[in-house]
Amino acid sequence: MSEGPDVYAATPLAQEPRATVVVGMELFGVTPWVEKVCERLAAAGYLAIAPDFYWRQSRRDELGYDDAGRKEGFRLLGHLTRKGVADDTEASLAAGAELGAGAGRAFVGFSLGGHLGVLAATRLPLDVVVSCYGGWTLDGGIPLAEPEPPLTPQGAASVAAHGAMLLGLVGGQDFLISMVEWQRMGQRLEQAGVRHELIDYPAAQHGFLCEDRPESYDADASGDAWKRILKALAQLPHQG
Repeated sequence: MSEGPDVYAATPLAQEPRATVVVGMELFGVTPWVEKVCERLAAAGYLAIAPDFYWRQSRRDELGYDDAGRKEGFRLLGHLTRKGVADDTEASLAAGAELGAGAGRAFVGFSLGGHLGVLAATRLPLDVVVSCYGGWTLDGGIPLAEPEPPLTPQGAASVAAHGAMLLGLVGGQDFLISMVEWQRMGQRLEQAGVRHELIDYPAAQHGFLCEDRPESYDADASGDAWKRILKALAQLPHQG
């Protein structure tokens, strides 16, 4: 992938990887926490690849979890395109296949990465998509979700046609995604025939999976969410 995004990749040490999992970064890029997610997935038997979706504008800048990092993240986010997201996702999946991973194709994304996973599922064949508090999918709010967000009726139909099972995880106290929007998302997926499971954790905030942000990390919600993530990934085809 020399002519594409920089990536962080982690692979199992004691076995051939069961499948390829693209890890969708938060607004802050491929942070040390995203790298730890990759290592955790590798320990579970998957080839995990986290592409730097910002690479066309900036190469692996380390953005802090502060106002400056958030501001720069939104600036870089403003340059993302749907084609670029799909191309980088497909390149990561192709790299996984070249490295001997099984046939399964998955995307596990966090916040912005959750949005990117849903977007990718409207354009690419994926077996499993996990969107952890991925916003802007129904009502837009970022340039990438204009002129229309990913989960229009047509977008949801595309997810169904491409075959993805979608697992959504959100906190009930999320500032970005209301429970009303979460319910609407479920209705949209149901109407389109998308296989899905949407889970909410009433006391959890946005970013509850990230241990590196103690102000929003929720150990109980995170523990349950990881069980569900690994259960969803266990449905992936392993060879082929």
